[in-house]
Amino acid sequence: MRYFDIPTIKSSIEALQGISANWLIPAFVFAANDVGEDELVDMSKKLGTDQFLDHYFNGKLIGIAPFDTGNNLLRPRLKGIRWDRGDFANDYVIRQDTKMWGNLFSSRGYREMRLQGYLEGEKTTIRLTDAFQGAFEAEIPAAFHFEDFMVWLFAFSGFPDEIDSWQALYDHLVKDQLELQDFQEPYKGRFKLTAGRAWPQTINQRPTDDDFLNELAPRLALYLSAPPPAAPEPEPDPAKKEFMSADDAVLAVIRNAINKKTSHSFLLAGPPGTGKTKYAHDIANFLTSGYENRILFLQFHPAFGYDDFVEGFRPSEGEKAEDKGMGVTYVLDQRHFLKFADKARKDADNLYVLVIDELNRGDIARIFGELLTYLELDYREKEFTLAISGKPTSLPKNIIVLATANPFDRSVTDLDDALLRRFIVIAMDPDKPFLQSFLKDKGVEERVLTRTLRLFDILNDAFPAGFGHTNFLQVRTIEDLAEVWEGRVRLGLQRTLFHDKQKFDAIKEEVDALLKIDEEAEVTGDDDGGTEAEA
Repeated sequence: MRYFDIPTIKSSIEALQGISANWLIPAFVFAANDVGEDELVDMSKKLGTDQFLDHYFNGKLIGIAPFDTGNNLLRPRLKGIRWDRGDFANDYVIRQDTKMWGNLFSSRGYREMRLQGYLEGEKTTIRLTDAFQGAFEAEIPAAFHFEDFMVWLFAFSGFPDEIDSWQALYDHLVKDQLELQDFQEPYKGRFKLTAGRAWPQTINQRPTDDDFLNELAPRLALYLSAPPPAAPEPEPDPAKKEFMSADDAVLAVIRNAINKKTSHSFLLAGPPGTGKTKYAHDIANFLTSGYENRILFLQFHPAFGYDDFVEGFRPSEGEKAEDKGMGVTYVLDQRHFLKFADKARKDADNLYVLVIDELNRGDIARIFGELLTYLELDYREKEFTLAISGKPTSLPKNIIVLATANPFDRSVTDLDDALLRRFIVIAMDPDKPFLQSFLKDKGVEERVLTRTLRLFDILNDAFPAGFGHTNFLQVRTIEDLAEVWEGRVRLGLQRTLFHDKQKFDAIKEEVDALLKIDEEAEVTGDDDGGTEAEA
């Protein structure tokens, strides 16, 4: 095998640093998968996307272990990649905890080519339009040398001994590795050899992984050689876990009602993504001092009934009378809530919390039956008769019922007045200030934060019930924001605006513009998407 020496690799990377990553990499993937203008091509059934790119852009090529996420992207300096600032400034290669292609929701080059009409098709099945070639040659300048890109492609793996020219290496790449006769016409204006370019001196012994790392990424090498972080602290005792602040506004409402004996039943109501379930868990932990054996968590759904919640017949092994063999009988048994009530009754000095998630996803009247009346504090510890067994029972006062519901979802059951008057309802609304503060604390760049808040505003104007802030808590990049739009929002918004296609199309156009990236401005930090941050 033959290899390029490290000075040659450095020189080629320097030549690539002004080339658009968002055009060069997707175009190479399309070319390798033989995508052209004539037929739709399913790339997943050819060389693929990320699996293909892992052969050329993965840290394992120079012995770098992956991140905990399994990602291990390693790529050269390219336009759109910040290599001249930060902890790893001026390294020739950049390691990132992401996928090169990720998924087609977030691959920015692919996404923007499709939006501009340079591609047709969806997901991995595409073809080029006749506008692609002109745009490709405008975005990748004529000064680009495909030879520099080939140096990167073979930098760490090398090539057969008999290759001694750029033409031979080109043929090896196209015919042997990509299994093509040649690149299709739309790519040939840039994926071609440069007349007169001399073949560099090559070496017959591969530099070591340490040589590559220390020469091409000295700052990364220093970081990787640092002692590993200290082992995490052992899990704290559940009774000593960190609790939410006692000054939290929602918690304060609940504690005040409990102390004043106004109610022991509470409903956190709001659209999806407003943190209702997490709040319910956190409040339950606070009220029980972290003792999980005093918390019962249930989730209602259409198949959940009285015989799951209160009491019902359950199968049990028994004897068959005719042959004395084993058979199945049905025994009337206490279910989740009655068992929990019995436990609470025996520990009257402590609060017990029943958390019901998705309350309105179940048929509430059928699930609670006669117990609904006895949720009220005035009826706690008053004896009543169970509908099936006919046994007397009561609900202890030390049970707190904490439910969550999306009152705007009427796909299963509406929240009727009989239910609502037995609960103190606490509205959980989309919270823009919380989102802004949270993302700032996570170090999200201003250009990403600005666009995230703008998308938050757009969606809260579009959805009648609003769109929750927790949908954006994992956003760190424009790609993450694109995933929120494509994976969590677009279909739901399309359904909401089914009878107003014009409005949906207008919103989609605005969001597409919001997700568009100016590579030059991004590198300099000026890419704010034309929006202004709001307080």
